[in-house]
Amino acid sequence: MDLDQANGSTTAFYTLHSCDGDIAGELAAILSDESSSKEANWQRLLENRTSIRSRLIQQGLTEPLVLEELAWDDSMLLFTCAIHLDEEGKPMTVGENLTRERFGRFPFGNGSLIEYVLEYLRPNSRVKNSNEAFSRTLNLLNKLNSFNTLENYDTPRYDGGRGGMNILGFLSFEEVVELRKLLSGRNWSVASDEPLDGGIRDAIKHLMAMVKAAERRDSGVMHRAHS
Repeated sequence: MDLDQANGSTTAFYTLHSCDGDIAGELAAILSDESSSKEANWQRLLENRTSIRSRLIQQGLTEPLVLEELAWDDSMLLFTCAIHLDEEGKPMTVGENLTRERFGRFPFGNGSLIEYVLEYLRPNSRVKNSNEAFSRTLNLLNKLNSFNTLENYDTPRYDGGRGGMNILGFLSFEEVVELRKLLSGRNWSVASDEPLDGGIRDAIKHLMAMVKAAERRDSGVMHRAHS
């Protein structure tokens, strides 16, 4: 496989941001709610999470923060409410610069490291009862890569937002810790038809570095694609 040629076909850059996964989960549930209680649940979230209200007002939105009247799309709202900011008020990424670069543009297909792992990771047949742990690994990776609701990851909800905002998924802090433990274990192996020699192990190494960085911050992660 020609890595330079593969890298040249990449059309997106991928980032893992530090986020409050609990807020992201609560807000995502509200945004996907089609019942009459949607607005009441939104207002309850603002009351319980006063930092969200403060941040939205700082970003130029005005009271009353009625959900249906907000000018922002769901992607921008989810990102702004859940993301962690650095000292300069910028969205905080996880991992060192070199690791972020290697995660951000993997030299295969559409450049998504996580999609490559999902396609070429296999259960370890040499380890007894590894299927359950392997299935959970895939479940968390799918949530991070194509989140819709907790029960359905088939249709991404948060793409095509303002300014090209494309949120692929997120994990809570507890799920970050769980994923790190699963990837550190022996429940997985590599597909025999993997196109890049050592690609899975290299991808896992970079992904592990990212989730460890998030874990050190007691942080969830949000996966975003930049066109």
